Amino acid sequence: MAKKTKIIKIILGWAATAIIVYFLVRQLDNNWNEIASGDWKIAWPYLILSAATFFIAYLFLTQAWRLIIFGFGLKPGFIGSFRVMYLAQLGRYIPGKIWQVVGMVGLANQIGIPSSVSLASFALAQIYYLPAAFLLIPLLLGDPGKFESLKFLGNLFYIFAAILVLICLAIFLMPRGIGRLLNFALCMLKKDEVSYNPSFLNRMAIFAVYLVSWILMGISFKLFIVAVSPETEISYSFAAGTYIASYVIGYLSIIAPGGLGVREAILAAIMQVIMPFPSATLIAFANRFFITIVEAIVSLLALLTYRLKGTTSKKD
Repeated sequence: MAKKTKIIKIILGWAATAIIVYFLVRQLDNNWNEIASGDWKIAWPYLILSAATFFIAYLFLTQAWRLIIFGFGLKPGFIGSFRVMYLAQLGRYIPGKIWQVVGMVGLANQIGIPSSVSLASFALAQIYYLPAAFLLIPLLLGDPGKFESLKFLGNLFYIFAAILVLICLAIFLMPRGIGRLLNFALCMLKKDEVSYNPSFLNRMAIFAVYLVSWILMGISFKLFIVAVSPETEISYSFAAGTYIASYVIGYLSIIAPGGLGVREAILAAIMQVIMPFPSATLIAFANRFFITIVEAIVSLLALLTYRLKGTTSKKD
């Protein structure tokens, strides 16, 4: 029965993705003449700089995960952590977040991190990662009232953002309480309990590193727009806010594999403020293709780290 449920979820995930992608592709097809009249070209220096900035953001994400593991009394090497992060991320392209978690648990075990700790670290990563994003989105995008194309969301999005930021604040104030919640969840999964005792400095560092990683990804998106559509006038803050908002909403849509379709739809809807929806849709799809290539290269580099040393984990 459980296997049938998983199969149904996968089918529904790809079906929902196909519907959204079909709608967006139709927009491109119906307005192709208008889109083609724009100033589209590739400025390779900016494109390479965009890829490099995104890669640096991934290095910061690796360090953030290491800092989380430090709170459990373990010290994984950077190279091993990089491998765990970016081979496990391939599971994002299967509907549901479970495959990414399964991959992380198996890979983390190879560098001496118990499954209970890796499971708990995945949960903690979301608790830090998402509030960091939702803290930045309103600061970068500003008043949601200006987005006529997103009227149906109203202020609900920012209310949800505030809730997540408050959850993150709870970690700073009650880390032991978070530890108890983690152990309760692990007990339900029939896993061993963990000892989570992060210092205040550790918690601050995790949140700060996640903030930097989000900002770098936003800057990468701005550089991508400059690379493919130099006439498009968009500020760094608006570009960053747009990318972060679309990425997070796509990430939270657990049905769509890798947020495919959802991320592009949200990105195009927000970008509609400064350009026609069809052109924004083209940029959204082009950026998805670009990021997929960057992620493939990163995953290949992660695979190549099996040849390198310094991947062991040790106790404090």
